[in-house]
Amino acid sequence: MKFIWLDTTRKAFDNIWSRHFSENEIVEYKLQLLNRIESKITLMQTSMPVNKSDWHDSYKIIVDKFVVYYSFSEDKNICYIEYFKHMSQVYDR
Repeated sequence: MKFIWLDTTRKAFDNIWSRHFSENEIVEYKLQLLNRIESKITLMQTSMPVNKSDWHDSYKIIVDKFVVYYSFSEDKNICYIEYFKHMSQVYDR
């Protein structure tokens, strides 16, 4: 399966940082997080739909306190990452 991150979700992912960790540790964490997100989506597929009308045909997972909304192409070969935020930033999702 191919994963495509929309521009806003890619920017949110790129902005992950912490003053408590080195740049190398942050890069390593981001790679691990990316793998966990893609693995969980591959495992869960469509089992957790988003129950909001403006997110029709989208699905939701939570990984490391990050909320991820995603959808699939019709043939399910492409997964679009549509929304990515840390739970502390989410108010009405």
